[in-house]
Amino acid sequence: MKYLKSAVAALLTFPLLAFAGEVKVSWGEFDDFTDVRPVNESKSAFYKRVKTSLEKSFIELGEKLSDGVVFEFHITDLDLAGDVRYGGINDYRLVERLYYPKMKFNYQLIDGEGSIIKEGSESLKDMMFLDRIKTPARYQREGFHYEKRMFENWFEENILVEFK
Repeated sequence: MKYLKSAVAALLTFPLLAFAGEVKVSWGEFDDFTDVRPVNESKSAFYKRVKTSLEKSFIELGEKLSDGVVFEFHITDLDLAGDVRYGGINDYRLVERLYYPKMKFNYQLIDGEGSIIKEGSESLKDMMFLDRIKTPARYQREGFHYEKRMFENWFEENILVEFK
């Protein structure tokens, strides 16, 4: 019975996985980005955490794409919400309206045959990031939720609309 439940669960989720698109992310130099400064951790560890967290969110968005579709993008600049304040041993990131998240990137949306459906350069900013009523709980648990929400909103309005 235990194996039967596992087999049924696998069969039910397999079609969801089979019809997903793909997201490929590449990054510019973190040291050249406007503001990806760590607070109380090493630069390399913080850069890895930012990259891992954001890429996980981006890849999840790819599951909403049609089968065979690839969204490739190269992040050229990132400015995290807030601003780092140095106070001796108690450095912190101050999050206020003035320090809204920004992201610049180039992208291509490619269909299953390798043809470019859409391409361009974007410069996102969310000046109202603190006024949003609800931030999805999945973002609050993982960090960098302002940046993830900003990108997800753009993705849904500009990329997923191609498939509706």
